[in-house]
Amino acid sequence: MTDSLSGDLWAGEREAPADKARAAAHTVRERADEQARAQSHRAADRVRQVADELSQLARQAPDDSPTRTLVARAADGGHRAAGYLDRRGLGGLLDDTQRMARQRPAAFVGATALAGFAMGRLAKAGRAASQDQDGERDQGRSRDRGSDASDPVERSARRGTFDQADHPERTGYPEA
Repeated sequence: MTDSLSGDLWAGEREAPADKARAAAHTVRERADEQARAQSHRAADRVRQVADELSQLARQAPDDSPTRTLVARAADGGHRAAGYLDRRGLGGLLDDTQRMARQRPAAFVGATALAGFAMGRLAKAGRAASQDQDGERDQGRSRDRGSDASDPVERSARRGTFDQADHPERTGYPEA
């Protein structure tokens, strides 16, 4: 009997850490799901906010403007996307994306390339707009200071590159 009793005791000792590990994994999974739902709702709220702003822009545009129609459609799509995120969450979006990639791989690759191209163009336009604003501010400051050190490209065009201006021996030509 002692062998059976000690065997039962050891079995309980082996199962206790496994039960604790399962319980901890379950808790972590629940918290991760909870955070994913919260992130999904925040994303839906942000998309809805942008869609509301687009709707407001569309209402303010002239009635016969083709831009009004495009902006109104974008706003409608934003509202639908926000509703989708509220209903399905980010996990549903991932599942649907994976299903589409399996069913229509060529369309998926094309859509991904198009989205990447669009994001690149948006980033480039945003960067150019930011540089334009910074350039206007810098030009205003340089006029106020009386210096012409506003643009490094213009400065290098006037003076040459660092190596040419500061170290003429690195150009390969003898000093004049």
